[in-house]
Amino acid sequence: MQLKSRDVAAIAIYASLYAATSLLTAYIPTGPYFIQFRPAIAIPMIAAIVATPLIAGLSAAIGTFIASIIRYGTPLLTIFSGTPANFMGFYIMSLAYKVLRRKNVNWIIALIVSSCLGLIVGSAIIALGLWFLASAMLVEGLEKFINLEFAFTASFLLVFAPAPVALVIVVAILKILKNMGKVRL
Repeated sequence: MQLKSRDVAAIAIYASLYAATSLLTAYIPTGPYFIQFRPAIAIPMIAAIVATPLIAGLSAAIGTFIASIIRYGTPLLTIFSGTPANFMGFYIMSLAYKVLRRKNVNWIIALIVSSCLGLIVGSAIIALGLWFLASAMLVEGLEKFINLEFAFTASFLLVFAPAPVALVIVVAILKILKNMGKVRL
């Protein structure tokens, strides 16, 4: 599939919004399980609903890549965990949402189900990526992630903790866009 200039612009907008809003909460202390508290996932969630799966996936991957480099000063962590997790998670969320809507599932139920599916996939990729970095590459500071159970627990908490906040934001924004005639739900 070839991207049109409009698609590239959408990816750039969503990616920059995601990177910027991710950094707003990136420095909040989150305890032993969390890497970042990120209610900014609302941005790629909106992209997943109003755009194509490819736009949602690419914008989430690029946005998290940029935010992670700024936050950690290196692309190492995000290349193996955040970037592929964001791409696959939001790609799958968008795809699942569109399939559910074609089957006439209520848009809010489709949003919740598809976001849970995408977040599960993203969480698993993050867990495996951090486990790989900790066990195979012995990245300093990730020693706890050598334990695969800890890696999965931390990753699922990382992704699902901000999900309720993000879903409330997404529903509110989508309702506003619907009322403005900018999106059909």
